[in-house]
Amino acid sequence: MALLRDLAATNEADLHALIADQASEGTYLDIKRELPRPDGGGRHEFLADVSAFANSSGGDLIYGIDEDGQGHAAAIVPQPGNPDEEARRLQDVLMNGIEPRVPGLQIQPVPVDGGFVVVIRVPQSWAGPHRVKSNQHFFIRENGRKRQLDIPEIRSLFVRSIQQAERVRDFRTERLGKLLAGEAPHRLVPGVILVGHFVPTQAALGAVQIDPIPYLHHRSLPVLGATMPIARVNADGALVVRNPRPEGTHGYSQLFRNGFFEAVRILPFVDAGRVGLGSVAYEEYFIELLRRIREEYVHLGIGTEMTCMISILSADRAELGLERVRYVLDEHQGYFDRKSLVLPDVLLASELTPEQALKPVFDLVWQSAGMEGSLNYNEAGERIDRR
Repeated sequence: MALLRDLAATNEADLHALIADQASEGTYLDIKRELPRPDGGGRHEFLADVSAFANSSGGDLIYGIDEDGQGHAAAIVPQPGNPDEEARRLQDVLMNGIEPRVPGLQIQPVPVDGGFVVVIRVPQSWAGPHRVKSNQHFFIRENGRKRQLDIPEIRSLFVRSIQQAERVRDFRTERLGKLLAGEAPHRLVPGVILVGHFVPTQAALGAVQIDPIPYLHHRSLPVLGATMPIARVNADGALVVRNPRPEGTHGYSQLFRNGFFEAVRILPFVDAGRVGLGSVAYEEYFIELLRRIREEYVHLGIGTEMTCMISILSADRAELGLERVRYVLDEHQGYFDRKSLVLPDVLLASELTPEQALKPVFDLVWQSAGMEGSLNYNEAGERIDRR
């Protein structure tokens, strides 16, 4: 049994129905016997409960219902005083006690015999993560209870927030624009441009500053499908270029001073035909690249949870290297239907192997070419060794 969808229409009968159904506290419902006190621990607990719902899946927080000791609604406990004044007090506490403010909060006093009950409906927030200002702690709701987040979890929430996502995507948009305009850090040979952008969560929070000078002497960086060449320094950070020649390079990697990473590989045009992306090779390139990027971030003291974004420029001239007869492909499968393929960002969890973490990324590439997903994984999601 849930409260009415229209919170303003909730009445005492709805509350009695919760009790009759022995509604239990859980992910979306928390019940309290008494309203939080104006100050002290009650106020902090109130702010933590609301922010936990906002940082999770949302839910209803009800003040004025007792529970039976096992988390089930047992009885209405009417709250004394003026319900409208109490609602305003709670609203002021929330506005001043949580940052950023939680949008869409509803506070509804429900008249009952002998007083009132207060229902606070907290939406899942798009503006979070939210923290309690008094102690700067972040909470989520899990298994019917709130708990404080640790640092990696906080970073994960931030990278999913709209503000941080926009920062990451703006970076990608700017970089792709420069590549399309011929403003790469080194001249590129003509061809299909395969681009990988990697943004550590810690860097997305603005908490990273890298000194590129060590890359001039004893540090190097990986590039897609090649050994680590000697690095150089530019205005953006540390740059490695694959086989630089006057006519151009077939690829480079750029580690930005803010911790962002860009890897580019050129698949040269051959006459007027299509360029083979390869159905296995490009995935192996990215798997090895991620493995070595993680090693470098560990060396720099940066967490290895990161967002990955793959793009293919001049994608309409590329094709996946598949045996078309063997797989019985339609005429459109294996090809991309647009010139610039800009795939969604994917969060790469640090606890996953590179092969596991990149599978959703590879699936997006294959789906963009009309396939169900990468054929280099079995039904259990395990990597198939095709070497």
